[in-house]
Amino acid sequence: MYCNKCGSYIPSKRTVCSNCGAPVPDPNAPAPVVEPEPEKRPNGIAVAGLVMGIITIVLCWFPGIPLLTGLLGFIFSIAGIAKKNARSKGAAVTGLILSIAGLILSVCALLALIIPGVTKYLAAAEEAKSQMSTMGLVWRTWIR
Repeated sequence: MYCNKCGSYIPSKRTVCSNCGAPVPDPNAPAPVVEPEPEKRPNGIAVAGLVMGIITIVLCWFPGIPLLTGLLGFIFSIAGIAKKNARSKGAAVTGLILSIAGLILSVCALLALIIPGVTKYLAAAEEAKSQMSTMGLVWRTWIR
């Protein structure tokens, strides 16, 4: 038998190498069983969630589109985080954060577009109502 560390010859029945002092393995001992590490598969769902989150942030100023991409990014990111033995969990978390931020920004942008229009509509409706009541008063006095 030869030493695993220094390569010198070791006579049988010795427990230590006489050259380097390394322990000699028992030849009758069973070989250690090495279990393979579970294979980590690519996490395409997490990457899809990240891409949807980025699209949501970029398009958050357009009405409607970011609501769909943000919702898809949210769903894909949650699925990517929940997937076992997968890589790219960081991409899934980042996609989740970007999707939520994009959804919040898109709702704020949508409100910024809707509120001034609704305010102008209500003001115009009130003005039209007052003009109609004035015209009704004139019409009633003219018919009498």
